[in-house]
Amino acid sequence: MKLKFFTAILLVTGLCASVPAAARESDSVDGMLTQLAQEIRNAPDVVSTTISRLNELEPTFSEAQRNRFYLLSASAYGYKGRHKERVELVESRLSFVKDPDFRVRFLYQLSSGYTSLGEYEKALVAINESIILLPKLTNQIAKVDTLQAAITLLNSLRAYDEALVYADRMLALDVDLDKSSSRCVGMGDLVEINFLKGERQKARSLLPEAISICESQGRNFFALLLQTLACIDLIDSGNYQQGKGAGLALLTEFSKTTQSSDYLTMLEEAMARAFLHTDNLEQAERYGLQAYQHAKSGSAVQIMEKTAETMASIKRAQGQFAGSLEYFETALALKNRVLDDQLHKNLAFQRVKFDTQDKANQLSLLEQKNKILAVERELEKKSNQNLWLVIILVVIIMVLMILWLIKTLQQKNQFREFSQTDGLTQAANRMHFMTSSNEAFKMRTGSMSIILFDMDLFKNINDSFGHATGDWVLKNVCETIKTHLRKEDLFGRLGGEEFGICMPDSNQSSALQLAERCRMAIAMIDTEPSGYRFPLSASFGIATVDSNGLSSFESTLEAADKALYNSKAEGRNCVTVYR
Repeated sequence: MKLKFFTAILLVTGLCASVPAAARESDSVDGMLTQLAQEIRNAPDVVSTTISRLNELEPTFSEAQRNRFYLLSASAYGYKGRHKERVELVESRLSFVKDPDFRVRFLYQLSSGYTSLGEYEKALVAINESIILLPKLTNQIAKVDTLQAAITLLNSLRAYDEALVYADRMLALDVDLDKSSSRCVGMGDLVEINFLKGERQKARSLLPEAISICESQGRNFFALLLQTLACIDLIDSGNYQQGKGAGLALLTEFSKTTQSSDYLTMLEEAMARAFLHTDNLEQAERYGLQAYQHAKSGSAVQIMEKTAETMASIKRAQGQFAGSLEYFETALALKNRVLDDQLHKNLAFQRVKFDTQDKANQLSLLEQKNKILAVERELEKKSNQNLWLVIILVVIIMVLMILWLIKTLQQKNQFREFSQTDGLTQAANRMHFMTSSNEAFKMRTGSMSIILFDMDLFKNINDSFGHATGDWVLKNVCETIKTHLRKEDLFGRLGGEEFGICMPDSNQSSALQLAERCRMAIAMIDTEPSGYRFPLSASFGIATVDSNGLSSFESTLEAADKALYNSKAEGRNCVTVYR
């Protein structure tokens, strides 16, 4: 859940509000720019004609008009999904923009474009520059836009603590509370960030005040979004009847405003779950399909995954097991995409954070060195006693540099470990496992084996006992497996409940023995410490290079995967060797 719609509304509204009413009426260029802003909000498909007319008049623009025109053109590219052209347009113009109020808006367009292209490091750099400019801004709407853009990006990176800092700064803006959107948007951000962090009680306590503020300022659409979050929370908490009643009223309100909001899609998905849990399968399917189609048209992968899971549950409840399996496989594929994308985001955030901290350390060290050099110049004029002081200062410099070097190496080692390890299980993540296994295959001097295994009926554990229990299972399975591995074996989590073991210098027989030991060890795990008792089992697939025509990592991995699926087909909780 992200309040990204807030930013789009505020930015385009700000561009409309930046021209006095009298000027809009009297000046044709300003009037056409205002018309373009309205078209972007209400009819983005027809903006090309207005942009073409303004292009012809571009040589006559003032600097402010030129900045507005390029910003609106970039916004139009964003609404159409043409983000590469959006970024190129902003980069071509940014070096000419000196006014801070306009520059932060260009930086927002640049950050939003880079985010849509998956270039999160560049997006973060652009946002950081706009935050640095915040004290220089005079336009209050520009301040709100800048802070909201930072919050939206940080939420997508799951950097919630950093996002809360900017939400507090939004609320602290020195503006007229009766006219500014900062209180409404800032309170909405606090609510959503706390929901995202899992602080549901705190989010609930903030909701009434946030809705009241937005309604008192006439910002009814923002209030509708907050009421939607409250309704979804009701359903997530198991209050299905109350949630359905509130949801039906909100859906009516959405029909009067927009049919393309992520909030509408999330509300429809929640309504589908509410009807499913109250045994109204017809209505559950209706809202589930609406949510799934809206998610697909909006290309929101995380929401698509959630709606696909819900549709799988609905189809299973209807007894349509083939349809349920199809939705479940779609949800699983989307989950892997979400995990890969989140890993990419996390790595980008850590790299930018590390670079920023490293630059700050270097700047601090440079300042210290400059101070020391100034002192040294004074000491050269003094006696032998001062010479000892110089020596002491040199020692201090060396100690500082050594400490800085040690700290930098520690940070790099921490970053390397973070980028190679799965956060939940502490096994190698998919990227590190695939890369390292491929390199091991290239350097092999003998036979090698790949073992793939998948936890049986793992979704039933999540559905029956909750995701916290599922996480407990994954961590304990990994701890158990590690006790049976050799020092040279590589163990990794490939996604969800699927794992892999790469065994250098291992023949088919030793791989089979290891797989059987692991299978029996998993089956013997005592689940009582999780708070529930249930059986555990896993299905294994084995493939060995130079057997059955296998000669590469890719073909061996594919063969192990086929053997794993054969184990599933043969009743699970068994080991199959590819032949």
